[in-house]
Amino acid sequence: MKILIAHNRYQYAGGEDVVVQAERALLESYGHNVLLWEVNNDSIVGIQGKVKAALSVVYSPTSREQIKEKISHFRPDIVHIHNFFPLLSPAVYDACQDANIPVVQTLHNYRLGCPKAMPLRDGKICEDCIGKVCLGLVLSTDATVVHEYKVLP
Repeated sequence: MKILIAHNRYQYAGGEDVVVQAERALLESYGHNVLLWEVNNDSIVGIQGKVKAALSVVYSPTSREQIKEKISHFRPDIVHIHNFFPLLSPAVYDACQDANIPVVQTLHNYRLGCPKAMPLRDGKICEDCIGKVCLGLVLSTDATVVHEYKVLP
């Protein structure tokens, strides 16, 4: 089977990265043809990089074109998306759907349901965004984190 793995690495390696590498090695050890497409957050530096990332986090036409090209050349049987935040964006799903390629998504955190990726606020479980559209702003400076959320029904 031909498997395309898509993953957005953060600037500091973590458990998601270990899982992606272990999955790739395991699939290849069983004879599968695996193409790993990774992007990383190293390009998000300075105000210009942060603004560019913020503008493409919801939908990145660039990422859609990039994965479309990978699909066209590699012709996978399936795409496994590990982390699309913030550079790949949900646009990768549209490209897969257009090519009729099934997608498997591994959720390593709660980012799809919580702007912070961790449903905690003031040391308590927060469910304000469950089942709702939640527009969030998370600003951090040193050890101070400010959360401002608008929850839409």
